[in-house]
Amino acid sequence: MKTETVHVNGIDIAHRWDGNKNGPVIMMAHAMGTSSQIWDLQIDALSDQYHILRYDWRGHGQTDASTAPYTLDQFVEDAVGTMNALKLERVHWVGISTGGMIGQGLAIKYQERLSSLTLCNTTSQSNPWYRKWVADRQTVVKKSGMVPVWEMTKRLWFTDDFVDAESSEYSDVKNVFIATPVEGYLGGTSAVADLNYLDQLDRIDIPTRIIAAGDDPVTPIEKSEEIHQKIKNSKLFTIDGQRHFSNVESPNRFNKLLREGLDEMSE
Repeated sequence: MKTETVHVNGIDIAHRWDGNKNGPVIMMAHAMGTSSQIWDLQIDALSDQYHILRYDWRGHGQTDASTAPYTLDQFVEDAVGTMNALKLERVHWVGISTGGMIGQGLAIKYQERLSSLTLCNTTSQSNPWYRKWVADRQTVVKKSGMVPVWEMTKRLWFTDDFVDAESSEYSDVKNVFIATPVEGYLGGTSAVADLNYLDQLDRIDIPTRIIAAGDDPVTPIEKSEEIHQKIKNSKLFTIDGQRHFSNVESPNRFNKLLREGLDEMSE
């Protein structure tokens, strides 16, 4: 289906629908430096049962960038504003990396709008290492654009074998990353550098599934374990041998965990 837009909080937010129009709505949020395209390999696994809404968050994909400072609170308001514009009362939220951070913020502030929460390869709290990681990339992107930042990032997101094979799936992610507007990347990385949801997660009381990658250097499995300990009755699953983008590199294993969780939490 074609990409459409809704006007929310002063910007046009791009989104697209897939799947079963009569099914429960899943809202899927992507990672930093990517777009809703990052979910392409999940759509067929969900389309028979679910109505799938993918959107590009602020400054990414086909959604407008803005000059105002980016914050996680703004990302949360953009998400709930998109739901309002599309007249969606509740959704099953699926977020990877930064998309998982947005999901945590939504569940803390607007829990009544979520039927369930699926958090993939994410974290709940920034730290000095992560802030340095952000600062290093911001320095490079300001000077030289997105291409050298991709070179700094690719082996954190994917295993060496997957990078070296240069599959079409790998190339798709690379091309989306390089096409990300510099202002969107700078704004997004500044927002997540201030992430601090850990101490509020015990307020979340909706069905929650956490999917972690066993060898993820960006959001190590310990970060998923922290979230699991804080969110009551959450369930944690691990995909061994994968880095930050297990949904792209190992879609069959990822999709099995994702679908099983959504089916269980939709009952």
